[in-house]
Amino acid sequence: MGSFDHPVSVDVRAVAFDFDGTLAAHSGGWTLLHELYGTTASGDERTAAYRNGDLSFEAWCRGNVADWRDRGVTEADIERAADALKLTAGADALLEWVVESDMPFSIISSGVTDLLTPIQPYGPELLVSNDLRFDDNRLVGVEANVGPDDKGDLLERVCADMGVSTAETVYVGDAHTDVEAFEVAGYAILFDPDPRFPDSGYELVDEVHNERDLRHVRDAIADVMD
Repeated sequence: MGSFDHPVSVDVRAVAFDFDGTLAAHSGGWTLLHELYGTTASGDERTAAYRNGDLSFEAWCRGNVADWRDRGVTEADIERAADALKLTAGADALLEWVVESDMPFSIISSGVTDLLTPIQPYGPELLVSNDLRFDDNRLVGVEANVGPDDKGDLLERVCADMGVSTAETVYVGDAHTDVEAFEVAGYAILFDPDPRFPDSGYELVDEVHNERDLRHVRDAIADVMD
């Protein structure tokens, strides 16, 4: 299932989650939309330019949206994509337990806010991600809020908004984009690590769960609360 060494206890008062690859079965919302709308090739070229330092994150986001706008993608199209998304096995059980435990939870995602629809029924405290912009059903732009290196600062802001400290917050993620959040969280859980997760990141996590079932994460949080 995983490797970890529980402390005696943690005063857990809130939970924050990554979405893509963690709560969601798909590994990346941007990639998913490129696949749906036939823009994978240009998206891959843009991602290579971003990784080489030739594009800012905001420019990368704008370019992706321009691809979809050129394909005539509408708000209704994005809504249908969101409605079709699948959550990871055990996500329902985990989120139901978090709600029943009366703990606020939030999502911090470097993906697309408009794909977070499956989480809404559980009443998240905050959803922080990158917002597509529409005008009369037409896709017109994007507000780039969460870059790959932003989650540490954002977790601190989210915790302040939830009325808890980072030391009282569990953060659950799967990828290199979660490293900064792991560094500031009171308790860090790495779930089914993405192949690009850096070796140095393992020093920042308290638990690693390799089996892709979030019920194990539910049990892990309950254990550290005891």
